Amino acid sequence: MQSKVLRFSGRVEREQARSYGYIPFEVPGWARTVEVQYAYRGYGEGECTVDIGLFEPGPLSLIEGMERFRGWSGSNKKAFYVSECSATPSYIPGPLKPGVWHVVLGFYKVPAGGCEYEVIVTITDEARAEGCAAGVEPEKARSKSGWVRGDFHVHSVHSDGDSTLREIAAKARELGLDFVAVTDHNTHSQIAELGYRSAFVEGVLLLRGVEVTTYKGHFNVFGVSFTPDFRFRSESELLRVAQHLRERNAVLSVDHPKPLGPDWEWGAMSFAHLVEVFHAIWEFNNYVSLRKWDEQLKRGVRLGLIGGSDAHRVKGYGGVSQLGVPTTWVYVDELSEKGLLEGLLRQRVFVSKSPEGPRAELAVRSAEGLVRMGGSAKASRVEVLVSVTGAAGQRARLVSDRGVEAVWAVDQDSFAKSLELDARDLSFIRLDVLEEACDAWDPYHMENLLSALTAPVFFER
Repeated sequence: MQSKVLRFSGRVEREQARSYGYIPFEVPGWARTVEVQYAYRGYGEGECTVDIGLFEPGPLSLIEGMERFRGWSGSNKKAFYVSECSATPSYIPGPLKPGVWHVVLGFYKVPAGGCEYEVIVTITDEARAEGCAAGVEPEKARSKSGWVRGDFHVHSVHSDGDSTLREIAAKARELGLDFVAVTDHNTHSQIAELGYRSAFVEGVLLLRGVEVTTYKGHFNVFGVSFTPDFRFRSESELLRVAQHLRERNAVLSVDHPKPLGPDWEWGAMSFAHLVEVFHAIWEFNNYVSLRKWDEQLKRGVRLGLIGGSDAHRVKGYGGVSQLGVPTTWVYVDELSEKGLLEGLLRQRVFVSKSPEGPRAELAVRSAEGLVRMGGSAKASRVEVLVSVTGAAGQRARLVSDRGVEAVWAVDQDSFAKSLELDARDLSFIRLDVLEEACDAWDPYHMENLLSALTAPVFFER
């Protein structure tokens, strides 16, 4: 057996935090497996976190360099391998092209005294075969239209989750979900396992997704079979990456823009289609995301609504992030990737605290006809139609860019209300359902507990 072991070490200082470094190494023509191990240690006050990934030979430039991408595991795997027909989850199997490969290190957090790292690369001429026959066998699509429910933000063993794709699908089916977007961090190895397409597994549609994880915020990308570039360092580079994705019909969602989300530190949100307003349980600082979403809407940026659990622990108790908490409901023409993404963009959408609901719908009626959530009305005076199911004893709240327009006590399981509204100076209205209300007339009170909210109805001016 031929083999070669390469050792690299280095040090970074605090001012290099949130940057990337590359370690080149030569892969010979006889190589069949590349194994990488690494370790790091911080000094002084502060946390040390070093992420890791791998590129095959070729330019490393922004966007184009991702054509050589072979995987990224953040800091959750201290060893991994890539071989011809198998690889550690987070990494992409395939032929090992001879030439100069690169280990990429992401210096996420560097303490005051700096951080030292060591990387060991082992190259062998033996191909590893475990998992070569693995892969999820897709099932026949289920015909379904109307309201479907699911979770748009879940992690698997392909990044830092605890469950396989099949285990996630089985749990989702148990919860009554129709779909799950598996959005692993900075990798598409989960999509490769699905055969580079969305697929039904255990009767649940697993949607192609990637969570683009940068050191200044995260955003989800739906409907692509590659890993978007996450290495951008400026807002102009972010916009270049977003444009590249939009040109490929991807749907983009800014994730958890709130403290401990982690927060969204990039300035722009308008590059995206959606905002993850309801992330994990409502108490987990979602009032901040709600306020930021409304700020965008008031500026005329029509960002849509989406929710996601960010579940990592599907097998056991997930803390604040549990599969299906919250649940996003989308009105679709068909239960498919195409149907879901079109439904998201149309924005006949609401988010509830769980798969059981509550359910909420909002529409406006005028002489021009009925306009539902996600649509635009032109009339200056409208009748607002509110419908809430499964929230008896809670409150419904109508919010506009003027503030809170109305609050109602939900006095029965199937609740409906109408309201005449002067819409001459309005840009949008939306509906909240409050399970607990410290101050229902304050839309961003941190102690108000929302159980559901709807996408807006917009007004043309």
